[in-house]
Amino acid sequence: MVARDFSALLDFKSDSDQFNSLSSWSDSTHPCSGSWLGVSCSHGCVTHLFLDRLNLSGSARALARLSRLRLLSLNHNRLSSAVNVFDWPNLKHLYFSNNRFAGEFPTGVSSLCRIRCLVLSHNNFSGEIPMNKLTQLPYLLTLRLEANSFTGTLMSNSSSSSISDFNVSSNIFAGEIPFWLSRFPPSSFAGNAMLCRKPLGYSCSNGPTKASERKNRLSDALVLVIIIIDAAAGVGIILTVEWCCCIRRKSRTGARTETNGSDNRKTREREEEMVMFEGCKGFSKVDDLLKASAELLGKGSVGSTYKVVVDGDGGGGGGGGGGGREESQRMVEKKGH
Repeated sequence: MVARDFSALLDFKSDSDQFNSLSSWSDSTHPCSGSWLGVSCSHGCVTHLFLDRLNLSGSARALARLSRLRLLSLNHNRLSSAVNVFDWPNLKHLYFSNNRFAGEFPTGVSSLCRIRCLVLSHNNFSGEIPMNKLTQLPYLLTLRLEANSFTGTLMSNSSSSSISDFNVSSNIFAGEIPFWLSRFPPSSFAGNAMLCRKPLGYSCSNGPTKASERKNRLSDALVLVIIIIDAAAGVGIILTVEWCCCIRRKSRTGARTETNGSDNRKTREREEEMVMFEGCKGFSKVDDLLKASAELLGKGSVGSTYKVVVDGDGGGGGGGGGGGREESQRMVEKKGH
C-alpha cells in the first residue's frame, strides 16, 4: 500500500509540478516521513493532501490511486484534468475551487457516502448536476458550485437535506427553486437569470412578484417624497431669509426718512425766522418791518436787499414830529422764499 501511494505522488508531481513547488517530494525519502510538503499520513498511508496555491497545472488523475485519502485540497492552482472520485470511498473533504477543471460534474461523487464538504466553485464545469443523489448524501454539509456553467434545474425528489452551506450562483440554472432551498439567501442563487421563486422574489411565469413590485413602487414614492420635502424646505429657508432682509431694509429706510424729515422741518423753521437787519432805526422787531413799505434794491447769492421807509411818530412815548423817515434796511432771506 505504501509503495502504491509513493508512486502515485511521484507521478502527480511529474504531471503537474512545472515550477518545482514540490521539491521536497524526493524519491529518496518516504511520503509519511513528515518532510513531504502538504502530505499527512495515518498508519503508513496517505490520508490528507494540502496543495493549495502551488502553481500546479496539468492533470491530477494520478491522485486517484490514493485509496485511503480523506481530504484533498487543490484550491487556487491551474489544474485542468479532473479525476474520477470512485476510488476515494473514504473521502470527506474535496476542494477543487479556482482551477481550470472542465467537463461534466465529477463522476462518482454521489457514491461518496462519507463526504461532508464538496467545493467545485470557480471552474469550467458544465452540464447538469445529480441533485437527487446529492440530497441523499447523509453527511453532506457544504455544496459550493458557484461560477461554473452548470445547467438544468435544482429540483429533486427530496424535500429536505443535511446541507447547511449552499451556493450555485453564476451558473445557467433554470426553473423553480425548491422550497427546502429557499432558506438560503438570494446571493446563493444570483447570476442565474432563469431561476425563480423564493428567495429571489420572481414568479416563474410573470417575472417579479406583486410583492416585489409593490415594494419597488413604495421605495420610489418614498424617494420622491423625500426629494419634494427637501426642496420645499430649501425654498422656505430662502424665502424666510429674504423676508427678514426686506423688513430690515424697510426699517432702516423709514428711520432715515423720519430723521431727514425732522431735520428739514427744523431747518425751514429756522430759515423762515432768519431775518438780518442793518442800520435799523425806528423799529425793533420783524412785525414793524412787515408794516413798513419796502423797495427791492437787488438780489444776491445769499438773499435780497430792500430799502424800507418807516413812518415814524417821534417815538419815545411823546408826540413826535410828523414826516416820514427813510431808513435803509437790508433783509437777508433764504434764497427761494
